[in-house]
Amino acid sequence: MWHRRPRGLSASWLRGPLALPAAVLVAWVGFAPGAAMAFCRTTTVPVAPNFQPSREKCWDRGQPLFWKNACISYDLNRASSKQVSYDDAADHITRAFTRWTGASCPTDGTGTSRVSIDVRDFGPVECGAVKYNQGFGNQNVVVFRDEKWDKNDSSNTLALTTVTFNPDTGEIYDADMEVNTHEHPVTVRDPVPATGYDFASIMTHETGHFLGLAHSGEPRATMYANYQPGATAMRNLTQDDITGICTVYRPDGTRAVLVDKSTPADVCDPTPRHGFARECAPPAQKCAYAPAPPGGAEGSGVWLAALVAIAVARRRRA
Repeated sequence: MWHRRPRGLSASWLRGPLALPAAVLVAWVGFAPGAAMAFCRTTTVPVAPNFQPSREKCWDRGQPLFWKNACISYDLNRASSKQVSYDDAADHITRAFTRWTGASCPTDGTGTSRVSIDVRDFGPVECGAVKYNQGFGNQNVVVFRDEKWDKNDSSNTLALTTVTFNPDTGEIYDADMEVNTHEHPVTVRDPVPATGYDFASIMTHETGHFLGLAHSGEPRATMYANYQPGATAMRNLTQDDITGICTVYRPDGTRAVLVDKSTPADVCDPTPRHGFARECAPPAQKCAYAPAPPGGAEGSGVWLAALVAIAVARRRRA
């Protein structure tokens, strides 16, 4: 369900075929006691529809989401867009991910300070479907929607990230991004027109969601809820964004699962869960939007997908 009032990023949850309104936020975790950071993390528990993050408060229920693997992959749909060529899109998406994976984190002076996750481009894929397959290969796809945008509130939504995860642990299994080029003029050139939408800013924001971050309560942050047409500031991470990614993917190779708990990352293997496939799964294959067999190895038998959209700010928020 999409909110008619412009509010930047919004979210929905799918339980089997049923969609329920929610936002996906969890409490921030700072590096130092009393650190005034506003970043939030996506979580497994739907947020109240009227909840808004602030510098002091994020939704504090549920398990925060994270990629356990030390490296993950993504793919760009071969068709690309009438507005953005494949080469331009691939270049900007790579740059967007690199802003996050190249972040330098505070340390005690020993060891590396770089975040402990890498992202690899697996190249063009034919599949443009947003789904997670349990019995077939997968792809974490980025796809442009030139011909149709079948979500509500299309005049506001710029892009949408769908994350499939284990509802018991918060481990992310799959993530897909859609860009609404059907309704909006997206540009990859500078200067960005006052009425245009900066693809670099959109992708930097959406890759933050891909990695498990939610909306920040800091208005200057890349992960803030609203994008102002013509703006380019969201291309560059703020300290709030950097603290967020460093908290989740710590330089020591662990993932922050809860405020006071961490888990070691798996060894680097960017292959998607159940293998990599450039083509979509055959129709008979089970996907993320259908209940899984009870007691299966994939979790509780019900799949949840978090949908996080970037939207147009019709008015500037304080």
